[in-house]
Amino acid sequence: MIEYEIVDEFATTPDKYWDMFFSDAYNAALWKALDIEREVIEFKRTGEGPDETIHRVQRLTPKRDVPSALRKLVKDAISYEERNEWRRGDNRMEVVTIPNFFADKFTTRGTYELVAIGDDKLKRIWKASCECRVALVGGKVEKFVVEEVQRSYRATTIFTRKWIADHLAQ
Repeated sequence: MIEYEIVDEFATTPDKYWDMFFSDAYNAALWKALDIEREVIEFKRTGEGPDETIHRVQRLTPKRDVPSALRKLVKDAISYEERNEWRRGDNRMEVVTIPNFFADKFTTRGTYELVAIGDDKLKRIWKASCECRVALVGGKVEKFVVEEVQRSYRATTIFTRKWIADHLAQ
């Protein structure tokens, strides 16, 4: 199992960040920029104010070649279902990711948290673990998935900072 953390800072408030994060406009632009196909399977918003919650399930398919180490395990493209549980008052979202291969032997989950660190400034903290319980290839799969997440977060951070400057800056 690999445990890892990614921390980035953004020039906005947690409330503005979450509103952006769940907006259709931001998501359409983000996933296009990352070259990832996105299908929303379920989206349910309930409550108000600090009790507002969102349950979201989406299927994400990166438009990339399957790495050679995984070609024997994956027939077509790699895709995954991402399940999100968010509550505004906690500034935290629980995430479980289920790939289209080894779903019963693969566990990846994490917590996406925002911490205000001043007026219009926050820290986004992603703490996660990735475990693939398959003899001989599990470690390679874990390493590939974590590296892919880290690459994706770098690109997402660049995109999000620009989006905030263009759309949320006062």
